[in-house]
Amino acid sequence: MSKFEEADLTRIKPVPIANRKSKVTVGHIVDPAKVYKKAGTLDARRFGSALPDILAAESLKKVVAAMKKAKESGKEIMWLVGAHTIKCGLSLYVNSLMDAGFITSLSTTGSAIIHDLELAFYGKTSEFVEEELPAGRFGMARETSAHFNDACDHAAGSGLGLGCGVGDYIARSDAPNKKISVFHGAHAAGIPATAHIAFGTDIIHQHPDFPAAKAGELTMKDFRIVTDRVGRVFDAGVVIIFGSAVILPEVFLKAVSINYNLGNKPAKIMAASFDMIPQYRVRENVLSRPFKGAGEAFTITGHHEIMLPLLYFLLTG
Repeated sequence: MSKFEEADLTRIKPVPIANRKSKVTVGHIVDPAKVYKKAGTLDARRFGSALPDILAAESLKKVVAAMKKAKESGKEIMWLVGAHTIKCGLSLYVNSLMDAGFITSLSTTGSAIIHDLELAFYGKTSEFVEEELPAGRFGMARETSAHFNDACDHAAGSGLGLGCGVGDYIARSDAPNKKISVFHGAHAAGIPATAHIAFGTDIIHQHPDFPAAKAGELTMKDFRIVTDRVGRVFDAGVVIIFGSAVILPEVFLKAVSINYNLGNKPAKIMAASFDMIPQYRVRENVLSRPFKGAGEAFTITGHHEIMLPLLYFLLTG
């Protein structure tokens, strides 16, 4: 018996997702394939040359050049993507970059799974927390919890990690918006997607049937997968971190540590951060500590919904 009292989660009252207001719908998702069909009036080379070779513009051009070189050389291009990137209408940009070979592995968080599942199955995500929280409804959507639990069961039964399991689960489902799912996109592109959970941080953890043990095993499998991909970054690869301040930088640092312990030596690495503000853990755990003397690192500051379309255009235009 526990020494301390515990909250009784069996007393919570789940609510239908149909009754919940959401900030993001499928109508917000931009399809770059449609946007850039008429790209004749917008030339990426001319735009790139219009950027001065100074400060952030010079850094951005170096990142683009390194990514193109890595793609041509068949090197690892790892993306660490925070959940806000997914819910800012950018998932099809991520999918398009995976299809184009500018992302060879995708790592994200448990909250990204939530946004991805809700968009795929219900066409909306992102709650009005300030309204739902005092009403006792924040994070209580029963369908989101049920889909996550089913995805965990599917992943475990298929021998997959959490991220790949979610992708395969969505691919096999009748989700009406599966094509905008980044996990489905990774599954379709044949690249690993990993999801890294910190217990107590996601709304699904509030539900009494959250499969903690199973989710823990699955996310640990994903940690082993991402550690292997970090080993590939050691060989003249690229790592891009897009909007994650805490969890993914910590996961990345431990994966780097394991690779050093296994005797891997980094060389010619390019690391870049894209975020709204410079972040301490990103600077230390991704850009500074891991590969001193073994490559270059850049910080490019800006909002996700502006920077990712810009990066996409410079890479593919």
